[in-house]
Amino acid sequence: MKALLNDLYLYELVLLLLGVFLFLILSAGLVYYIIKKEEIKKLLLFFPIPILMIGYPSVKEITISSDKIAFSKYQEEYINNPEDTIAKQNLEKLTEKLEERAHSPEDIIQISKAKLLLGNTKEAVQYANKAIKIEKERTNSENPSTTEDPSVNDAVNSSQKLKITTQAKQLKQLARIQNMKSNDIDTNALNAKINELKVDKELVKTKEIIKRKALENLKVKN
Repeated sequence: MKALLNDLYLYELVLLLLGVFLFLILSAGLVYYIIKKEEIKKLLLFFPIPILMIGYPSVKEITISSDKIAFSKYQEEYINNPEDTIAKQNLEKLTEKLEERAHSPEDIIQISKAKLLLGNTKEAVQYANKAIKIEKERTNSENPSTTEDPSVNDAVNSSQKLKITTQAKQLKQLARIQNMKSNDIDTNALNAKINELKVDKELVKTKEIIKRKALENLKVKN
């Protein structure tokens, strides 16, 4: 639930909270009217307002969640088959749709990865840098001055943070490789450079696609 709320804009969160608050007030008023045996019809007329206020952000949450699932699906399909033009088109649409709502380092990394796969290396680097920056700020905002042994959750969180930073740096390296020109490097040197680059297991297939694209670019320019 918290992850979903993070995807909402501030005004959507405010609308949701105000809607809940207003609904609670109206519910309390309804109970009061019933106890006092007073007319409740006029009060009932106000209930659609908080329902709409709560409903709009809730629908947005569901839509964003659905888009994220589709985004992961088409990204995986394109990685497994770069010749799949339909998967590529759908990935482009969903990347453009979700990038404005990508706030967490995890989501930003996925946008960076998609940008790289789609050939937009400049924005891929920008989003990778953004993920590193936000992850660093999030780490600094936490309290590291504890003398107790780290819990299992702490260990998992530390591992996840390291993974995000590592993937972001690897995506930047892959972007640089994809941008290499024939006057900077030859085919054999490019092959060697890519093969030397170690990447997270989640980026192995992405690395292969970048390798193929980079080699194709060299052949075209030669």
